[in-house]
Amino acid sequence: MFAAALTLISCEKQSISDGDKVESVPFEGYTSLSSEGSANCYLVSQGGSYCFDATVMGNGAKTYSLIAPKELEPASASLVWQTSKGMVSEVKYEEGQIGFTLSSIPGNALIAALDSKGEIIWSWHIWYPEQQPSTLKTKTGYELLDMNLGAMKSTPYFEGRYDAAVSTYGLLYQWGRKDPFPASPTDYGDTQTVGAPLYDIEGKRVSITNSSWTDLSSNTLSYSISHPTVCLSNYSQYSTSRDWLASDLSNDALWGNPNGAKKDGSNAYPNKGEKSYYDPCPVGYRVPPCDVFRSFTVSGGYTESITDCDIVDINADGLLDSADWCLGWHINMSGAQSSYFPAAARYDGSYAMLMGSKSGLWGSYWGNAPADSDYSKGLGYSVLAFQLEGSVMSASPSAAASRADAYSVRCIKE
Repeated sequence: MFAAALTLISCEKQSISDGDKVESVPFEGYTSLSSEGSANCYLVSQGGSYCFDATVMGNGAKTYSLIAPKELEPASASLVWQTSKGMVSEVKYEEGQIGFTLSSIPGNALIAALDSKGEIIWSWHIWYPEQQPSTLKTKTGYELLDMNLGAMKSTPYFEGRYDAAVSTYGLLYQWGRKDPFPASPTDYGDTQTVGAPLYDIEGKRVSITNSSWTDLSSNTLSYSISHPTVCLSNYSQYSTSRDWLASDLSNDALWGNPNGAKKDGSNAYPNKGEKSYYDPCPVGYRVPPCDVFRSFTVSGGYTESITDCDIVDINADGLLDSADWCLGWHINMSGAQSSYFPAAARYDGSYAMLMGSKSGLWGSYWGNAPADSDYSKGLGYSVLAFQLEGSVMSASPSAAASRADAYSVRCIKE
């Protein structure tokens, strides 16, 4: 379903012959990324010329209380950022399609459709990992990608050798937003760590900025779409709402599962949700529901004991302890398989920046549902949270967290 299956499909539209006159075909010979469906993220496996439908918001599907997506009418297109200089060398728009040229340099990029005033009306994440992702099954029955969304590799142990864990971190997302932010550029981080560098098409630095800490004029859905490089702060409403949206604009359905945190009489989560057009996952995949990692701890909830966690004894010493920590945990999956979950840390939602996070020590993963709490509103459901810092260890597959925080995402198959 990924890019390897799309290599023979072109973006060209059918030519119309009128006597000796033949209508031009846009992006002839380009590989279509949206021929099997549209999404906010497109996964590619090699350099080349690609194109996709730029008239569709995400997957184009209305979900729950969301307003039906409208058809986009771009006037032009541009590269917002890329993680490696020279990764993307060309971006252009023609007849409803955006085309771009990708070099052989793996990485992530964000490409935007612009209106006639040059303002962003939508943007798409291009994910070109060094190692193509595959799927495995969780003990709760979901087909899961084996790497974080935006990661370059699935494990720090690659082709028989140890490699940097930072290549597994991927990108970070505020709950309900479709556009990513860069994680730490180093394995370990501290309170001064900022996100990995980004570049425009000319190789100049692009900055991730934050909205005001003192007012909420930018805390709207429309602003988040037109400003994908701005992390939105909840500082000025922190005492009443932890959402990045102003509290009166909060929307539980942004990732397609507004009732996902509700349990039934058997203590199960019956509401799995549907993929929404704000979902950040590639075609055929979506943000997971609440119970995806419920088997990670013995109780299905919070623990401060490593032995209560379903992790791999990675050093094979017969013990489950901090020696099995590899800047994250290898978590047991179904069928004697395992998957590595790195501690990629998070953007702090109040300051709206990576500063204050500790990569290599904290890991947090979003689910598609809101979270209920007696102490605050504007919370999202974290399907996996863990840390190991000195003698302090904690883990939970069911936590409530600030929607303004930017966490990792591990996609499941639709």
